[in-house]
Amino acid sequence: MLAVPGLLLADCLAVGVLPGVGRALAAGAAAFADRAGYLADVLGQPGVPVAAAPDAWWTASGVALGLLSALLAAGFATAAVRRAPRLAPRRGTGRLYRSAALPLRRLHSGLLGDYVAWLAVGLAALLVAVTAQL
Repeated sequence: MLAVPGLLLADCLAVGVLPGVGRALAAGAAAFADRAGYLADVLGQPGVPVAAAPDAWWTASGVALGLLSALLAAGFATAAVRRAPRLAPRRGTGRLYRSAALPLRRLHSGLLGDYVAWLAVGLAALLVAVTAQL
């Protein structure tokens, strides 16, 4: 149970820290998205020049969004682990728990059908976002 998440975290660390890994993945992504080159390979036509791979390195906005994501994840995890104190419900993590974690706990019932429904909602939202970009 711990091997797969550990390998995924190690891969993410390698992509972020080692510049060669990020550049190789960016080149692969550019080749994967090159429709004209794919058609030329499949149909046996002469090669089409491949567009240059995008620069894959750290940017200020990428670092800021990564830190923001990590802070939000840590905040939600803290709110989920630390329940509202019974003696002082209006101080400390009580307000944070009621505003952030309690609505999430209500949405996650643990039933498989609910998770399938939320997966469908998330997929639909993702498809709408991708369609809006086209």
